[in-house]
Amino acid sequence: MATRSDSQAGLLARVGLPNTKSVIAVAIVCAFVLGALLSIELTSDLLIGAKDRTVRLFDWLFVFAASVSLLLVTVVALHPQANLRLGADDSKPEFSRLSWFAMLFSAGLASGLLFWSTAEPILHFQANPFLDAAGIAPGSEAAVEIALRLTVLHWGIHGWAFYVVTALAIGVYSHRRNRPLTFRSAFTPILGERAIESWPGAVIDLVALFGTVCGVATSIGLSAAGMNATFHVLFGLEMGRGIQAAIVFGVCGLGTLSALSGLDRGIRRLSELNVWVSGVLLIAVLALGPTTVIASRFFATLIDYVVSVVPTGLWVAGTNSEQEWQAAWTVFYWGWWLAWTPFVSLFIARISKGRTIREFVVAVMLVPTLVILVWMSVFGGVALEQELADPGAVSRAVNQDYSLGLTTVLSNVATPGVSTALIAIAAFLLFTWLITSLDSATLVICHLLGVSGSNPGKIFWGTAMAAVTCALLWVGGVPALQAASIVTGLPLAVAVVVLGAGLVKDLVLHRL
Repeated sequence: MATRSDSQAGLLARVGLPNTKSVIAVAIVCAFVLGALLSIELTSDLLIGAKDRTVRLFDWLFVFAASVSLLLVTVVALHPQANLRLGADDSKPEFSRLSWFAMLFSAGLASGLLFWSTAEPILHFQANPFLDAAGIAPGSEAAVEIALRLTVLHWGIHGWAFYVVTALAIGVYSHRRNRPLTFRSAFTPILGERAIESWPGAVIDLVALFGTVCGVATSIGLSAAGMNATFHVLFGLEMGRGIQAAIVFGVCGLGTLSALSGLDRGIRRLSELNVWVSGVLLIAVLALGPTTVIASRFFATLIDYVVSVVPTGLWVAGTNSEQEWQAAWTVFYWGWWLAWTPFVSLFIARISKGRTIREFVVAVMLVPTLVILVWMSVFGGVALEQELADPGAVSRAVNQDYSLGLTTVLSNVATPGVSTALIAIAAFLLFTWLITSLDSATLVICHLLGVSGSNPGKIFWGTAMAAVTCALLWVGGVPALQAASIVTGLPLAVAVVVLGAGLVKDLVLHRL
């Protein structure tokens, strides 16, 4: 005869909460959303206060984690054992290289690349500590190089190093050691198999889950603002958090449907579509902009990035004003990348079975970085050229609202009919890129909680990410989104360095 507790457990299992870990996760997420609804001021003060303390005490740790991850990736790629496969020695990749690149790029970057590709260079063009150190006037021709350098730094190999180290550790112990495909498996050489299967492993997976929720919520929130800006131009919709909340729930609903359709049908096909449409938009902007100037900017930015990436990546603020800038930019970005690391790394490890370690490292580090260099040189370069030709042409809109940067640049680059078409394409990409990130994040969260086969679980977590995003927008907008990424990124910075050290140790000792 079933007891009352058995009946309750059965009910929880049917709604996608079959274990204690999933119940704890749901309780914490619900507590945050409820707190935001009950007291906006208190929740905002707690979140921003936690962010300020994290930056004040641990900005160096974010810089250290990014640089160490880059070093660990280099060691792994050069090691003789890097010819081992993620899986059995005779295993073959499940996906073609095109599908593989499309999925890792769409999941790893999402629509943030569109949101920041015009706004960030313009903001760095107006002010940053490196201009002051070099004695370069803000808004000058000489400031363009540094503006693009910092933009590419924040989107380049440091962030991908977080993904690569973690995905390799997960992939090696899952595909070669037959450990579960979970975040905790990456800590096998450090904690041992017994601890991984006990409460320490559960805690690690919960940290990964909350990093995923906050990281994806940041991207959804920023993208909702960007989509709101495109809809304002296309349909005359007003700019406001109510519209953005509606966009969030609409995107999350479609992302959940994509997650329900599975990896091969939903995510793969949508990712490939994103790549082709993104290429069309990129070529159009390059053709309509000052093409020769932008091409020369690309090669100059490439050389400058290669020369400066290590010293710029190691820079730590020395004054209060420098610390404010680093908190708003570099620390935010490293925290954002780290918050995304658990789910993106799990997803990349899942789709990379059969690849060699060296192929994995070189492809995942260099191909996206090269694409980012091209993308930022085109979109950022066009924005900067417009600003140089007509001071205020882009900066007035960006200073008012970061999300207006893309629509302003596209409006300036062509006649009204053509620019409207480009803005419509951008709106489509913001929409589809976000869906691919959200559906892969939903699948990973359900996998972490042991409910990967539960449709109610997928529906719940798709809805939960929408609720968390709206709560963060409600309590503070972009600053709250940035604060959430920085705070959740702190424990993950430590985690990535530790698991990376364990992976290299086993690699050097030939234990893979």
